[in-house]
Amino acid sequence: MKTVTPTSPLKLALLAACGTCAGLAAVATAQPYVVNVSGATLLENYVRAPASTNDYIDVDGDGVAGKFGSPSIDQLAPALSGGAFTTHRFVVHYRSVGSINGFIELMNFGCGSPATGDDTNPLGIIGNRPPSVNGVATTCYANRANYVIIGASTGAYNQGNPGGAPYTSDPITYSALFAAAPASSGGVFNVDVAPLDVPTTWAVQTSGTPSFADSPGQPGYGTNPRVSTNRQGTLTGFAGLSNQLPPLLNSRNLFNPADPGSANANTIFDNPLSWAVICPVVNPGTGVAQVTVSQLQFLFATGRAASGENLMVITRDVGSGTRNAWSNCIGVEPSWNVGDNVGGLSTLAVNNNLGAEFTPTNKGSNGGVEATLRNARLGFGYVGGERGVTGSGSGSWLVGSNPALQIPDVMNDIYGGNAWTRPTATQIVHNNPNGWVIGGPAILATVGDPNAEPVSAGGLGFTTPRMCNPHAAAYVNNISRSIEAFFAVPSDPANFGMPGEYAATQFTLTGALDYVHNFTNPTQLDANPVLNASLQAYTVANSIYADARFASYNASANGKVPVRTAGPTYSDGVAGGNNYITQGGASVSYSSDLSLRNRVAGDFDGNGVRNTGDISGMIAAWRQRNGGPVWNAPAGSGAIAGAPGADAIIEVLGDFDGDGSFTSADVRYFADGLAVVSGSLDRRAGFTQVDTAFGGNFFGTTLATGKPYAAGDSRGDVIGSGGVNRGWAPVGASGVVNAADIDYVYQQFRQNAGVTDGAANWSVLAEAVSFDLSADMTGDLIVDQADITELVTVILGTTMGDVNLDGACNQADLDIAAGNVGSIGGWAAGDVDGDGVVTSSDVSMIQACIGPVCGTADFDGDGDVGTDADIEAFFACLAGSCCGTCYVNGADFNADGDVGTDADIESFFRVLAGGPC
Repeated sequence: MKTVTPTSPLKLALLAACGTCAGLAAVATAQPYVVNVSGATLLENYVRAPASTNDYIDVDGDGVAGKFGSPSIDQLAPALSGGAFTTHRFVVHYRSVGSINGFIELMNFGCGSPATGDDTNPLGIIGNRPPSVNGVATTCYANRANYVIIGASTGAYNQGNPGGAPYTSDPITYSALFAAAPASSGGVFNVDVAPLDVPTTWAVQTSGTPSFADSPGQPGYGTNPRVSTNRQGTLTGFAGLSNQLPPLLNSRNLFNPADPGSANANTIFDNPLSWAVICPVVNPGTGVAQVTVSQLQFLFATGRAASGENLMVITRDVGSGTRNAWSNCIGVEPSWNVGDNVGGLSTLAVNNNLGAEFTPTNKGSNGGVEATLRNARLGFGYVGGERGVTGSGSGSWLVGSNPALQIPDVMNDIYGGNAWTRPTATQIVHNNPNGWVIGGPAILATVGDPNAEPVSAGGLGFTTPRMCNPHAAAYVNNISRSIEAFFAVPSDPANFGMPGEYAATQFTLTGALDYVHNFTNPTQLDANPVLNASLQAYTVANSIYADARFASYNASANGKVPVRTAGPTYSDGVAGGNNYITQGGASVSYSSDLSLRNRVAGDFDGNGVRNTGDISGMIAAWRQRNGGPVWNAPAGSGAIAGAPGADAIIEVLGDFDGDGSFTSADVRYFADGLAVVSGSLDRRAGFTQVDTAFGGNFFGTTLATGKPYAAGDSRGDVIGSGGVNRGWAPVGASGVVNAADIDYVYQQFRQNAGVTDGAANWSVLAEAVSFDLSADMTGDLIVDQADITELVTVILGTTMGDVNLDGACNQADLDIAAGNVGSIGGWAAGDVDGDGVVTSSDVSMIQACIGPVCGTADFDGDGDVGTDADIEAFFACLAGSCCGTCYVNGADFNADGDVGTDADIESFFRVLAGGPC
């Protein structure tokens, strides 16, 4: 892209002259022009800052502009006051809906197809949530004043206009139209600009076979068919949200720099903005201080750690560019970045607070992720890092002596890195494999090219198709030219700087980076062709990431007291659920500083770590909550030495599933997903130790075979409740271990297209994304035939041919299988080899289990006994042509081990005549 150099006197004179000409029309009318921006929440702080609309190119032609070095600042979009806007150039609506959602709005309602009507038009984005007054936006601004806050209308919101926008525009001139709410302003609502955290090529799907490792443009990219479930693991209610990226819509196409002549009126252009840093963010309750990128891949593609531990993995919805950039930079295709995969589009506080409606994933904003992380003690997520020290509401989570959240150290192992790195200004600009590499190459997407505008409007005079709204083009060019001609002057860039200067403090201008991500292979770093050494030096000194709080993990942080939805009485008995109670009887307020004794979730034994050593204390705490003796919480040792046991809060330590209470469901969660032994999950040890600590069958599990219960047998109860969600919580248990559980374990490896070697191995991410680790019966992080053997012979205490699970392998089992040969079915139908179909091989397995038995007069197995067909089938079998349904031992009719002898013939005719074998 050509750079306008503001220091050239000739160019300044030309620009000034052209700008003055353009300004004549502006002086002639008092009405401003509407610019509608819809997209990235990661860029919210930038888009709503006054500096983003300070005049750099002299948009209004008044001779006051940053490019002239004017001593005063010309604000193009001052604060609005009702319908009065005589001093305004722009009315800028900004809808914070997420990058991909904003991109969808641009495709649907951009140039040539504006939205009309009232606020029941949600501008057509995604999700299972019905249209609401905010048009499915999280936050909306009009010249930086809110008209939607966290999903609720406020301020100048006008239900008479699309999406509740306070203003609409004339469809020809784009001048602002206003009417007092609730009357419609008339006119239209065009989406002019979509800020994305990623290039548009990363934002759209490509048809083909899905794979978690796909790069943008590869066949199958963005097409993972998996949808979200509800908390109960089913698809009803607040569930069923797609993880797929959108296709190109409304006949739109993407600009191809290699073929610029193919651009037309429907072509979408990328206008580079900056590099937006994205950080992994954890609640101190996770106990996680360091993480490799390959470990991040496991967490966000499966909902569990590489060790098998089941943390609460919190994501943005697929409409988020933050999710898209994060995913591509850690080598996970965005539609596979599902985390715990629970809930619909989450934009409400009730979904972030602990309680019955809490959901961990598909957050509609960075703020939603942050709010959820503050409350979820096992929470692991990602957000724009700058929000750790700026912003309101859920932001500023690195601030204070006891910060709410933390950024763990990262090792870029998939890039070849071998050292821990932090998001400091230095590590960000020197982004080699041992620097900070996770972020988004942010752009402003437009239908039409703003660079096709004349120089007077900040364009470069290109011959590509123009934007429909020339004023929106000027808005984009004002930002782009300021970034390209960046220089540092103001002391308060958020208010008095030019758009480029403010972008350089909040984010990182591309010219400051040593390397850039390859657009077709995002985990490949290429040398930056536009590296600017002076810009890099400025960035190191002035970036928000020069703040010392980004430089290290704060090991003394305990986090904040989680917030529960008010109203219910939770397991601690607090009326209205308005606070927590310590073991010492003290009341603890929500959002206050959490005490040291509660630093790590699940740390019941108080040694600062979470593992199977916590189980006995957890059961003691459970007894207290269920009418037993008071749990004597031990004082802290190790990393939390000196923490009084009286400070322990049972619900803070033990609420793993986010419902605000500590119940047996949390005990199951621990046994299934937190029972770590020597650094790895061991489900067998977890369930066994729970029963041992309890002194019996903790979960009251029954076994279909009637076998006496043994400690740990509950690990076999994984399905049957009606729902299941791998990676979220073990919600599938029905209270009975039976054939359904056998079928479910088989489904994880024997019937799983993602497993190619007969065993589902958790250490192989390509397999881990496709199976449920809750099916691991032996505790070795592999699901294979050994787990079936463990389930059938050890837990159920029977044999591999016991189809009806009556504890014995006999003729009844054989009859069931023989009657279902050729049918699709599970264990109860006779499919004992787990391939999903009852075949002769299943019959043979059952026969082998039973042992030798004499044949039947219904030799051909057609249900008709002793017919000519049976005789013909018998003699054909003697001749070596046994039918598929023939007696299992074939020509060895008397099952004596000698095949096709006279004794077999004699035995056959005795049975045919009704006699003994």
